[in-house]
Amino acid sequence: MQGPFENNFGSASQCDPRGTPQADRRDAWRWALDVAAAVSLGIALGAIWALDSPRSRPYAGGPPTDVLEPPDRDRSSVAARTLRLAVTPPEYDDMGKLLASLGSGYQPTEIVMNDLLDAERLASFDVVFATCGGVPQSWLGERIGSAKRSGAGSFRANPTIAVQLREALRSFVGRGRTLYASDWQFQLLEIAFPEMIDHAKRAKGAVQTVVAEVIDPGLARRLGPTIELRFDQPAWFPAAFKEPEAIPYLRGKFKTMEGREMTGSLLVRFPFEKGNVIFTSFHNERQNTQIEQELLRYLVFATVTAQEESEVRRTMIQGGFWPKERSLLSASAGSQPVVQEYVMQRSGPLQFVLGFEPRGARLRLRVVGPNGAKYQQEGVQTFRIEVPNAAPGTWRCTITPVEIPFPNYPFTLTIGEKTNGS
Repeated sequence: MQGPFENNFGSASQCDPRGTPQADRRDAWRWALDVAAAVSLGIALGAIWALDSPRSRPYAGGPPTDVLEPPDRDRSSVAARTLRLAVTPPEYDDMGKLLASLGSGYQPTEIVMNDLLDAERLASFDVVFATCGGVPQSWLGERIGSAKRSGAGSFRANPTIAVQLREALRSFVGRGRTLYASDWQFQLLEIAFPEMIDHAKRAKGAVQTVVAEVIDPGLARRLGPTIELRFDQPAWFPAAFKEPEAIPYLRGKFKTMEGREMTGSLLVRFPFEKGNVIFTSFHNERQNTQIEQELLRYLVFATVTAQEESEVRRTMIQGGFWPKERSLLSASAGSQPVVQEYVMQRSGPLQFVLGFEPRGARLRLRVVGPNGAKYQQEGVQTFRIEVPNAAPGTWRCTITPVEIPFPNYPFTLTIGEKTNGS
């Protein structure tokens, strides 16, 4: 039971689980996984867990609101609680720096790679960012070849480490948490979630600029229909996961290290048990353009709201509505109201869900229909407004941040229409 790992004598940092430095970050060894035998490893590691087990938690807003300017409900606010974020040491991907730049609510705890083996340690976080970089030497076995990046080599995986990694990451995500992984950490996901790997799409990309198609409508509203992504390191990993279980956000045509042309996803999300996994081929580097930075900010917001957004989607579908449009938004104290419009093609039931965790925020949603009908609700966590017989035309949604616990507070607006036959 051994899969290949990659080892680069470069600039990763490692500490033991007790926090003792092994070397300076920029002078230590770089280690990276290359698990080509994911299927056989998955079989050896044991049974696969079920996908997308729904949570049962009602919306906080109570029954649908379909009256003009309803009286305020509970005016109390919940205590502010910042996001509990963990990030692995920077090497190729300095996500910790980007998180810290977003303000007080996004200050991450830097963990060492060996913490990814400890389910109890991971349980203290809401989100773990496993950024492109290395693994400790203790994770490596026999050297079997070259990894094609900066003198890196491929090694057999330590089977004991592989079992611990698989169990810890599946436990973390299964409890309803979110795992973000970028580029070389694709290989962590091969060990932890082998049933999600599409081996026909597995490849390594060459140095190049990729014109990626923006698949997700909400992301397209921010970035436009396409975005140029610069991959300045060889041997990067596309998002080789099985669709439609893995939902693509970006897709593009690229050249592999062997010179072949492939078309594949570059950013995906997939559910596991009660949680979510987000993988991106692209990540935070010093030379990122402004639009690439906007993509990365969107990635952060998408990651920290992934669990609540999944809950909104599940609950909406269970209620007979199909999510037609989703917007990922953020606000800071003193921010102006956010306005979104939605065009309904024919009359029928319509639902607006404002999704956000109870972290000390209070948001107000006001909806105005094409015929002048007005609906409003305010709350401290996810709530909905349902219009039983909405008129066709343009519906205008205004979200007002009444109380905001920290800058760049993230939330989602999901709009759904009743499905046929419901």
